[in-house]
Amino acid sequence: MLTRCDRRGPIERSTSMTLTTAPARNSAPRSTTAIEVRALTAEHLDAAIDVLARGFAEEPGNVALLPDAKSRATMLQVGSRLELGRAMPLGTVHVALVAGNVGGVAVWHPPGKGTGSLSGLSQAVARSLPAIPSLLRPLPHKASTLLCHSRRALPLALARHRAVSEASAGISWHLAFLATAPEFRGQGLARSLLDRQLDRCDQDGTPAWLETTDPANPPIYERFGFETVTHIEDAAWLPGLWVMRRDPASQEPGA
Repeated sequence: MLTRCDRRGPIERSTSMTLTTAPARNSAPRSTTAIEVRALTAEHLDAAIDVLARGFAEEPGNVALLPDAKSRATMLQVGSRLELGRAMPLGTVHVALVAGNVGGVAVWHPPGKGTGSLSGLSQAVARSLPAIPSLLRPLPHKASTLLCHSRRALPLALARHRAVSEASAGISWHLAFLATAPEFRGQGLARSLLDRQLDRCDQDGTPAWLETTDPANPPIYERFGFETVTHIEDAAWLPGLWVMRRDPASQEPGA
């Protein structure tokens, strides 16, 4: 559930990851919207949960597993709360505020703090299902979907593991989720969220990595220096899986 944006220009709609909202760097003029990027605190937690869940509502993997939009939205709210509750204490969840309102969220996992990403929300939801009877209705479809692809699911899991191991090698930051609320798209929020952490990666000389199931996203992230490490075309119930890595930009002497 990513959105396209330009590192120097506005974000435009395009769903997926990731990662949630993906930005681009072209010659479009920079938005004049006043954006404040800060670490997520309890004050903005509920709003951030809502943005993250809505941002991932059309991510291909989630749609494939939970085709019913209402059930998917409810379950993503649960998964988003679990993910942000786990990541917020690390101080590496960033929110983009416009006039005090949360318009975008970026969840970064620091080096050595876990590598769950695209499947993280679905996994978090699955762990919570026994406590949510009203959400059990879509399970038969989910189970049948996974069963139909079971022969390919294991090879996919192994291939993903190898790709993630390669992309996350050494000390690296993981962009687990990036999302922009629909009403705030086109204002440069995703770009601002990415710039904050990628600038730090460049200063520290630290790589970053991510994964996405949306074919529209890799070209967008390439504009930010990410390169595809592995592209899995036959990805079981997913339309595809791209694992990407970004090496830090070299710093000019005295910079």
